[in-house]
Amino acid sequence: MSFSLKKVRLDSYQKNLRQLSQVVGKAAADIQGKASESIAMSSGKYREYYGRSEHPHWSSPPGLPPNSDTGTLAGSIKPKRLTATSYLVVVEAKYGVPLELGWIAKSGNHVPARPFLRPAVEYVAPSFQAACKSILKGGK
Repeated sequence: MSFSLKKVRLDSYQKNLRQLSQVVGKAAADIQGKASESIAMSSGKYREYYGRSEHPHWSSPPGLPPNSDTGTLAGSIKPKRLTATSYLVVVEAKYGVPLELGWIAKSGNHVPARPFLRPAVEYVAPSFQAACKSILKGGK
């Protein structure tokens, strides 16, 4: 039995790691930006309701990002660095996940999703994947 090892220079590995770290951080920031932007832009009027304030709020049509009322949801989306090449994009508003996925109301009715995070990930994914491929193939 025989085997061979391909030698990789440490400085080349560190350069790739540094570049990948930048690409991952940019992707997380881009996801945050795109998700927040989609909330800030009105998706149209579906149903009128009154929340905690005296003025009416219009929900967005099902399947479209939620409309902003106070800006809390958009402001609660944050990228969190876990490691050099790992980020987590979190939504701190407690109603973020139900809006993203939909929920069952107290009445028993299904309230359809108003996704904002998944579309942002799908929008950013192609450029992120292309940047990673370029770095791993030795490009810039």
